[in-house]
Amino acid sequence: MENYTNQKLSEEINDAITQLEYKIVELKTLKIEPDLSYLNSFYKEKTEENINRLNSRIKIPRLSLYLWMSSFAMLILGFMVFFFVYSKTSEAKIEIQKEYKEQLLKNNVIMSKENAELLKDMDLWFKSDPQSTNKFIHWRHNQN
Repeated sequence: MENYTNQKLSEEINDAITQLEYKIVELKTLKIEPDLSYLNSFYKEKTEENINRLNSRIKIPRLSLYLWMSSFAMLILGFMVFFFVYSKTSEAKIEIQKEYKEQLLKNNVIMSKENAELLKDMDLWFKSDPQSTNKFIHWRHNQN
C-alpha cells in the first residue's frame, strides 16, 4: 500500500510537473502587453505643463525685446525732433542776428567793413600829417 501511495504520489507530481511545463510554455508564448495609458497620460500632462512653462518664459524676453525696441525708436524720434527744433531755432537765430546787424548799420551804431578800413586809413593819414588833422578839425567845427 505504501508503494501504491508512493506511485500515485509520484504520478501526481509528474502530472503537476507536466502541467507546470505546459503553463511555462504557454506563458512563454503568451504576449503580455502592459497598460501604458496611465503612463502616457502622465507624460502628456507633464509635456503640456513644460510647453506652457517654456512659452511663458519666451513671452518675457519678447516683452523685454519689444520694450528695448520701443525705447530705441523713442530715442531716435527724440533725436530727430531735437535736430529739427535745433535747425529751426538756429535759422531763426541767424535771421534775427542779420536783422539786428542791418538795424545797427542803418542807425550808424556799427560800421561796415569798408568804412572801418577807410577810418583806419584816415587815422593813419592824420597821424602822418598833423596840419591836415588841424584843417579837418577846423572844417568840422565850421560844419556844425
